[in-house]
Amino acid sequence: MTDLAQTIAAKAVEQSNNPTVMDLVRKQSPQIAMQLGGALNSDAFVRAALSEIRKSDKLQQATPESLLGAIMQGAQLKLEIGSALGHFYLTPRLVSFKNPETNGWDKRWECVPIIGYQGLIELAYRSGQISKIETIVVRDGDHFKHWADSRGGSQYEWRPADYDEERPWTGIIASASRTAGGDPIWVYMPKEKVLKRRPEKWARTPWDGHEEEMARKTAVREFAPYLPKSTEFAQAVQISREVEENGARVNSIAGVADLVVVPDAEGDADA
Repeated sequence: MTDLAQTIAAKAVEQSNNPTVMDLVRKQSPQIAMQLGGALNSDAFVRAALSEIRKSDKLQQATPESLLGAIMQGAQLKLEIGSALGHFYLTPRLVSFKNPETNGWDKRWECVPIIGYQGLIELAYRSGQISKIETIVVRDGDHFKHWADSRGGSQYEWRPADYDEERPWTGIIASASRTAGGDPIWVYMPKEKVLKRRPEKWARTPWDGHEEEMARKTAVREFAPYLPKSTEFAQAVQISREVEENGARVNSIAGVADLVVVPDAEGDADA
């Protein structure tokens, strides 16, 4: 965003008694650019964020703190926002909160950052020490076995019954190869273990309609401690786990806070 555009946006916020969240995002563009550190074009990043907000009435109603916090999180991780690359999503959630004025419970929209499966993979590659990451969906009827011995270490064997992706899935294999060579790192998670990571307190989640992609991402997070990683990847794994498994949200740029979701929430669900 040009200096002139930033000045105009700042003036608009100052002169308005009720600035929109889009006004506030525009005003924060210098801070966003600082977080990006030149890794991404800051003007394009802000435009993508504003485009996502325009598409969703619920995001436009979200609290500025949660929305700006989520956008800043994307900027810190240097991941593009939106579905084009599947790196990072701004996701509205209807939450309940204690109103200090009435001492009762009210509802409001907040923005929850969802790091996409492709975003997590992108961050893993940034260490420069990973040559390939692959996830395999094991389906009902496939041949799959795994074992370990003193000579070959931990190994698995998988052969698909066919290429019908409509067959129910039974587990996820995630593996990574190092650029320096050596045996691949891999993990297998049966479906029951994967689904235990699904947040119970959300009425609607990214798992709705994106179950297999979320399962793949869960498996990558599972073996993340054994991977050489960039700072951004380590941060993304932590935020992704806390948001998607523990029901947390980004609280401005200060970190994460508890998210209490209303049972009848109709929030958008992106992977």
